[in-house]
Amino acid sequence: MNNYLVIIDDGFTYRGIMPSGSGMPAAAPQQGGQSAGVQVSAAIELSSALQEFKSRFPGCSQVIVVTSEVTAGAMQLPPGAADELGFDELNQLVQFELGTRVSFSEVLLGEVLLGRGVLTHAQLQELLLTQKESRQNQSPGGYRQLGVLAVEKGYASQSEIDLALDAQLRMNAPAQDALPLAGVGAELKPSYGTSAGVEVALTTDVVRNKWVSGLKKVGLRLSALLPLAGASRSAVSRQYPDGTLLELYNHCLNVVPLDGSGAVETIPFGGKALDAEQLSSLLARVSGSPKVICTASQELHDLVVATGEHLTPEVELFDTGPGTASLDGLVASSAVSAVNSQSFPVILLKNPPKPLAQQPYTPWVVAAVLFLAAVLVAEGYIKRNLQPLEKDLEAENTAHQAAEDLLGEAADYLYQVEQARDAIAEKSTEVQRSEKELGLIASLQNRSSFHVKLMEVLMDSISEGVVIDNLASSGGDAFELTLWSITPSQGSQFVEELSKRLTREQLTMEVMDTRAGSGRVDIEGTELVVRISPQIESIPVEAEGAGNVE
Repeated sequence: MNNYLVIIDDGFTYRGIMPSGSGMPAAAPQQGGQSAGVQVSAAIELSSALQEFKSRFPGCSQVIVVTSEVTAGAMQLPPGAADELGFDELNQLVQFELGTRVSFSEVLLGEVLLGRGVLTHAQLQELLLTQKESRQNQSPGGYRQLGVLAVEKGYASQSEIDLALDAQLRMNAPAQDALPLAGVGAELKPSYGTSAGVEVALTTDVVRNKWVSGLKKVGLRLSALLPLAGASRSAVSRQYPDGTLLELYNHCLNVVPLDGSGAVETIPFGGKALDAEQLSSLLARVSGSPKVICTASQELHDLVVATGEHLTPEVELFDTGPGTASLDGLVASSAVSAVNSQSFPVILLKNPPKPLAQQPYTPWVVAAVLFLAAVLVAEGYIKRNLQPLEKDLEAENTAHQAAEDLLGEAADYLYQVEQARDAIAEKSTEVQRSEKELGLIASLQNRSSFHVKLMEVLMDSISEGVVIDNLASSGGDAFELTLWSITPSQGSQFVEELSKRLTREQLTMEVMDTRAGSGRVDIEGTELVVRISPQIESIPVEAEGAGNVE
């Protein structure tokens, strides 16, 4: 049996484990429910994590990647269709079927802190409640951000919060243009007399190329790319051939039919903290019996115990005590078993070359071959008239062999051209991303200039008898200015003078409201509300969203 390093990527952390030859890791769980054989990388960047695994697991060259970036599912295909469909047609067909399963919701900071094991569900619940209460405090600095609260309460260090914010920014970054990559596996078990279809998986060439190139740089080789959802089924089904497997992670619940009669279903938590009551309600909504629960941490294990669901005949807790395998261990064992038995939807690790008939230079190659064939036929005709029949046959065989060699060389050259085109396309994507970042920097500089201009104009325009009560902006693009004056004429004179100065600075002003009032000085006078806006280009939508955090 090959010695594989299994890397598990749930979107928040990278974890490496090398299962024993027997398939089921025997190491006792550490604190947090993690098996002692699992190496958890604190790195955000994939290259740094792979360097850690390379040094932690010396002598291993083959890697199986189990990642949440591969979507698992099932679909109906006619018998033999997977072999008859072309590479592009199969990818598009599976993408159409599984495209709705891919989540595009924004990842919150609390979800990242849970996924990286920085916070427990109980701690997150407490922080969210405190943050909600702070929203009611209208004083400056009253509202408290989640990361600040976590550091103040000692639940996280500032470096852990910074890493989580970096991870959140990467996860919420706009998706790159990518081509779908599909994998087709074994036929599922029929249910109620009808076919359940076949197992399929879906990812993109960006995800595949990221792992292939990243592993190659550290001297490792990718052997298989598998979906995380349902990845532990093979190991659990040895003990429970029927029923429903529930893989409980901090960020989601995967519902997996153990008998292979249907597709995997993922229920995301959306960054919400779980308690025993919510988990009990969630488990009750899942059909199937028995329900076998595998948890990814000790806290989740204790949470299941707190619900009392594991005491019912319909629910069993798989990892119930010391010495049992963690969920990561089960995933690694199942991944190795699936690869050795070739019982998983295969994601191609390298695009197949296009058929010769589809190559752009094929007509020229065909023309050259036809010309060569014409020459050879003419030469053969002459030889047939001058030499014995035996020599004529030998000449024809030589001609055919030369044509086959030429076709082979032409195919190799065309494949090299295709690889060069792929490299050019990848560099073009990098250039576009750099241009977007430069545009964002230029736009931010315009905004800063606007703020300086506004302050200078206000200081130059203020006059006797006029008080600025409030200057506020919710987004940075415009300001609302609340004024108080002793008499309406003094207020109107100030507004007129301010409007002239703003116009010279390429700023616009609009009077929103004029009313009698006492203002902050508590003296009866006139209150005015005006709106000041800059004349600057709007920031691209993707740039506005890139800096949002919880």
